[in-house]
Amino acid sequence: MSESAQLSADTIACLRDEAYVYLCRQSLTQELTRIESEKEQIMTTRPPFGLLASKKSRETYETSLNSVLHSETEIRAKLTDVERLDQWLQSKLQDALNDYLSIVNPDHQLFNQISALVDRWQNAVGALGEHALAFARDLRSAAKPDLNRSQSMHAISVFRSAAAYLHAEASKVDLITEEAARVGEGKLPPGTRLPALPAFRSSTWVDRTFALSPVKCAAEIEAAEVEARGFCTAGKNDLLIQAEKTRAASLHTRQSYLEGYWQQLRAHALKYYVKPRDVDEVLAELSARYLAGEMERLQLERTRSPFSLG
Repeated sequence: MSESAQLSADTIACLRDEAYVYLCRQSLTQELTRIESEKEQIMTTRPPFGLLASKKSRETYETSLNSVLHSETEIRAKLTDVERLDQWLQSKLQDALNDYLSIVNPDHQLFNQISALVDRWQNAVGALGEHALAFARDLRSAAKPDLNRSQSMHAISVFRSAAAYLHAEASKVDLITEEAARVGEGKLPPGTRLPALPAFRSSTWVDRTFALSPVKCAAEIEAAEVEARGFCTAGKNDLLIQAEKTRAASLHTRQSYLEGYWQQLRAHALKYYVKPRDVDEVLAELSARYLAGEMERLQLERTRSPFSLG
């Protein structure tokens, strides 16, 4: 709770109200358990049918049963309100605490940084698909057998440039991979690092390959083209999917940290922010504060909608 003093007044108010909602749920759940037990007990006193039961016994049974069923309905309705309040407060506190920890907590900042690095990595890998396709296209042009010497030298020069650019862009992706690994070291579960790229051919490979014998050169070129085109299709998409595992691991770990901190705040709120109050009074106050305003907002959105019938 060392950071709680820096929480905004609005967040502290929500934590207080969440604590009241917790206490209301606890009280209502206990009351529902009592009422259900009472209902079961009344059911055992059900009189026999027909002439065997007196009018008074039937009326007593029906009155008792109707009373307990009415009480059960009221309690369940209140629990429904509790659930709605809890969902509203949790949504607001989730955003507020996430924003707060992103500012004050270094570990939480790291998880956001990892997610941002995954975004950069995926964008860069997506762009690599275009560069790999250019590599394959220029490779095919440079390998045409019917080129004269001048045409061949020009085609090889263009292909060399494409290879160099692809290799340089892949190196940038590798730097993002290394940075994400450094930031996530000791923070993320094993096996959730960003995946490695295939080993794209460099410009020096171009010069070595075209210096080989025609048979070996053709084999090298065919293998390189298959690899490049394979990356443009399933290979790239597989890598992007694997990167989502890194993002998911980061978000899951961040959420686990947030929930642990949230539990400390809840315990603090239950100890210091609440006092004994009537359940109906609390629910009426919180419903007016949160649910009524939400209903007004939704109604306003409906009236502004071009598809509204009102």
